[in-house]
Amino acid sequence: MRLGATVADYLCASDAEAHIEECRKHGYRAAPCPEVSIEEGDRIRDIKQAFDDADIVIAEVPAWVNPIDPDEHRRRANLQTIARQLALADELNAVCCPTVAGSYNESDDPDAHAGHHPGNFTPEAFDAVVEWVRAVLDQVKPKRTRLTLEICPWTMLDGPRVYLQLIEAIDRPGLAVHLDPANCVNDPRTYYGTTAMINDCFDLLGARILSCHAKDVRYTLDARTVGIEEVVPGRGVLDYRTFLRRIEQLSSETPLIIEHLAGKHEFDEAARYIKQVAREVDVSL
Repeated sequence: MRLGATVADYLCASDAEAHIEECRKHGYRAAPCPEVSIEEGDRIRDIKQAFDDADIVIAEVPAWVNPIDPDEHRRRANLQTIARQLALADELNAVCCPTVAGSYNESDDPDAHAGHHPGNFTPEAFDAVVEWVRAVLDQVKPKRTRLTLEICPWTMLDGPRVYLQLIEAIDRPGLAVHLDPANCVNDPRTYYGTTAMINDCFDLLGARILSCHAKDVRYTLDARTVGIEEVVPGRGVLDYRTFLRRIEQLSSETPLIIEHLAGKHEFDEAARYIKQVAREVDVSL
């Protein structure tokens, strides 16, 4: 597989060469695309060529917006954002364009796209997701990339079985799977059974999984309620030995992207841990 990181989270530069140099420094062979617009044709070609020459895969062109936002104006704008990002991913030959299924959360907070709302778990929410994904895929018709959805515990897409149901209902070749198993840990049984959960994800979704994110989880201190927080890989309970083995069984080219960390020091810690586990289980990065 190809280890990478969201280097833009701490790198004070947007040009492709700076991203590539950072990847080389840490042995990363995959990364999200530097920020660019679909209108910047020359820059798109330059970015693609630079990453190709460096043998670094553009793992994702993300679209973290809310496609079922209850506000009609924001929803329409968000769907166009996803369509534009998907078209950009196709131009760049990126592995995927990840986004979320969406939420009925009414806040305009940046995290509302995966926020809590009782309507998220209704049949109407399932139908709404099927409708918007079909519409975007029919509009863009990607040839080289795939639209992927992120499992999020407060949205309708909260596990691999729902993902499989969505794939079958949407019935479009442009949809694939982006897997972040840390987001599947949403109850104590799963918390203490991440090996089974990871195997379940790969058994159910199989070759549809095109890319993965690297995070970890641990419980919060209040034992009277269920609280689970993201942490640096290696500080939590996620079974990385099984996770890395199952990714490698899919393809040696599958990207695994470290994300959501506080700064470069945490990204470095995460990379060291993943590389150590990869050596232990004989997985090439």
